Amino acid sequence: SSVGATNTMDGKREATCSSSRHPPSKKSKHKQSKAPITVQQQLETALHQWTGLSIATLRVRGAGRTDKGVHASGQVAGFDVPLSLLKGEGGGGSDETTDSCDRLSEHAFPLLRGAYQSLTQHRHQPTNSDTGNANDNIQRKTYTDQWKIRRALSTRLPPDIVIRSTWIWNGDEAFEARQRISCKTYVYHLRFRSLTYCSPSTTNNDDTSQLHPICHAGPHLLRRISDQNDVWSSPWPLDPSLLPTACQLFVGVHDFGNFIHKDDRRGGSTRSKRNATDREKSHSIDLFQFTVDLQLDQYEDRSIPPIYDAKFTLKAKGFHRQMVRNLVGFVVDVARGLRLLEDIPMLLTGTAGHEKTRIGDAISSSIIDASLPSLVNAAPACGLCLAKVEYERNNFV
Repeated sequence: SSVGATNTMDGKREATCSSSRHPPSKKSKHKQSKAPITVQQQLETALHQWTGLSIATLRVRGAGRTDKGVHASGQVAGFDVPLSLLKGEGGGGSDETTDSCDRLSEHAFPLLRGAYQSLTQHRHQPTNSDTGNANDNIQRKTYTDQWKIRRALSTRLPPDIVIRSTWIWNGDEAFEARQRISCKTYVYHLRFRSLTYCSPSTTNNDDTSQLHPICHAGPHLLRRISDQNDVWSSPWPLDPSLLPTACQLFVGVHDFGNFIHKDDRRGGSTRSKRNATDREKSHSIDLFQFTVDLQLDQYEDRSIPPIYDAKFTLKAKGFHRQMVRNLVGFVVDVARGLRLLEDIPMLLTGTAGHEKTRIGDAISSSIIDASLPSLVNAAPACGLCLAKVEYERNNFV
């Protein structure tokens, strides 16, 4: 995680954290009604134990929530520490404006106050090049405060939640982890066997009989000892040459309404034209990047169809619920021969002509529109990871 702080109008110091975690025992970043243990609750507990501040004062919030089973190596979270507690002696309030009975613990006060002093020095340091070693000392002091705060929190967290870095927010406005995001990066890991055909059979005209027999072996032969439930082993053989082409067709500004969560797709037929227009705008996203990096497995026997490790990278300012998994799932369906590359423009526009497609003969555009969501299947959550969150203003110290 990374922690940051800022001076705000209400006299609080903002802190931000970006965390890495594996999801089997923790449900998601944010609280959910059916999740008894969440990453947010673990962070709140660790911060409360270390600082002695109440959950309401700390106000832990994250850059976004992830579905159950999704990993995160670059999640960002923030927490608050009132400046009045840092200016006082021993972690208590320094004046009558303190409206809380919170008091910093003796363990947290020296580290947080030192970080605040480093922030003050950073704000008043000279901007010319004649600063000598003064800036170097400030940078070293700030770094020392960061790793000590990181260690203090890490010792109070379970092993599947790791704080990667700590930052101090240096801005005139309060830091909010979910606001002013310039780019989110998701990574999806997939392992599959290459779709390989044998010589055509002279006695059997069935196309499936031409596939190499190992292509029907399922995902069990794809497992590796180093797997940590962070990769999807495809049960079907895939054509690796189709993956980059399919990914590239999604890049740009499109209406991704057919790739959102199935619960969010419902009810479109009874809406007015105005609501339909608003819905189209809300699902329009500029997908900066959708690429796939294919690595050949070096340990597989060369006499049989090869195994590939695929790493999908998707970047955008934001994504709808389950959108990344739906995009990867559809690309996989194209590579396995279940869908066509020509289906992608149809799904991105939400309409199609009266030509024959994989969903059957089109009788009317409304029937096609009603059938579009059936083309999309979500990839499993285990392969998805929130890798990075970037902000418009990088005012971190």
